[in-house]
Amino acid sequence: MKNLTRREAVKSAGVAGAMLLGGPAVWASLPEGAAIAASRCAKLTPELTEGPYWVNTMLRRCDVRANSHGGRRQAGVPLKLYINVLNASRDCRPLSGVAVDIWHANAHGLYSDETSQQAGGGTTGGDTSSDNWLRGYQITGQDRGLAHKPVAGQVSFRTIWPGWYTGRAIHIHVRVRHLSHGGATIAGYTTQIFFTDAANDHVLTAATPYNARSPQTDPTTDENDTVLSTADVTTNVVGVHGSIAHGYTATFNIAATAAEVSATGSLARPTTGGQTGGPPPSA
Repeated sequence: MKNLTRREAVKSAGVAGAMLLGGPAVWASLPEGAAIAASRCAKLTPELTEGPYWVNTMLRRCDVRANSHGGRRQAGVPLKLYINVLNASRDCRPLSGVAVDIWHANAHGLYSDETSQQAGGGTTGGDTSSDNWLRGYQITGQDRGLAHKPVAGQVSFRTIWPGWYTGRAIHIHVRVRHLSHGGATIAGYTTQIFFTDAANDHVLTAATPYNARSPQTDPTTDENDTVLSTADVTTNVVGVHGSIAHGYTATFNIAATAAEVSATGSLARPTTGGQTGGPPPSA
């Protein structure tokens, strides 16, 4: 059996992800949902850098497309994102009662709530410090999100397909944390969601406002991203279904230990095979 190159591994993960991540009903309606989840819980989801754009906005909401104080939604291809948190310490059972934050760049590669940033591709970010679009959190098993009622271990968000910026493949940051009654973070860790290069290229070249940028495709692919390693492809690259016209749906399963998101202590994951701290290589 030949050894896969990194590019081949990334492509293979995209195909597998498309089969495994069948949509939002993975918990709610599929009888085999637990088995699917367990297959994605064979290893802990690696801790990946939070980057420099984390802001503790404490915006508990499902729809993150606009500022919390009103205004126009961020333009882009609609994305429904379902995140399941699994307790690897207890046979990959759904882990409820933890906060799951997401934050990511808009279609132009810019983050909200930043005084300045460089997105590349001729787009220089100005001051977005008065904005908080594309940021928010939900509580697993408590907030219904896009579902009719809360789902054990699950949160869901209505957002857009992220845009690219120099030096990073397209991604969504995710932080899982346990909050005290006063809202303070007790424990948790961060990771990132990636999409296949093929899916990214399709959106960037065929949809507005992404295709107005130059270059139209993401110059940093999954295989040369500084954060995503070959070992993390099967856990962090997700498949999607849908279309540009009607939007896409993605499901991301996170395997964590209960101690990481319940015990008092550091945000760092102490004992995984993934990346564990150190200075972030990029955003």
